[in-house]
Amino acid sequence: MSNRRTFAVLGVSETKSIFLAKQIAKTNSVLLFDYDAVVLNNVYAQILLEFPKANAEIMICPTNASWEADIIILSNDAATDDNFTKKIKRVATGKIVLVLVNEKNTIDFESTLDKLQLLFPFSKVIQSFESMDEVENSVLLKGNDEETLKTIWTLFTSIGLKASIAYT
Repeated sequence: MSNRRTFAVLGVSETKSIFLAKQIAKTNSVLLFDYDAVVLNNVYAQILLEFPKANAEIMICPTNASWEADIIILSNDAATDDNFTKKIKRVATGKIVLVLVNEKNTIDFESTLDKLQLLFPFSKVIQSFESMDEVENSVLLKGNDEETLKTIWTLFTSIGLKASIAYT
């Protein structure tokens, strides 16, 4: 990705969120939020320990983190929490909202994507979930906007993930 962006990673207590936050922090600003302050502080400390020049910041409010970000990354737990999503809906307008779907989640991806797009009508919603491939660090991206899918694909491949796109 040629332009530096600011990412809000909301729900950093999940493994995927931690991994992405660390990888993104190498080259972009990362705003971290989680309701669990201990986990939040630990992830922040890990990022700074591994990447001392990282531009990472702890946020105490998901709305403020989302307001300041160009791209909002929601953990599975954050995306399925109605109160949480209502807090950031107003400030997500015009932004990419990337949802990290839990691999153990057996929900219907189509209806979830549609539901999230209705919740964030003026945002570009993308889902990322582990690919069915046996390849480690392999993800499948799903969304309704081709340009946004390519943006997230570029981000993921630049940080070492093997990403593929499922066009809808």
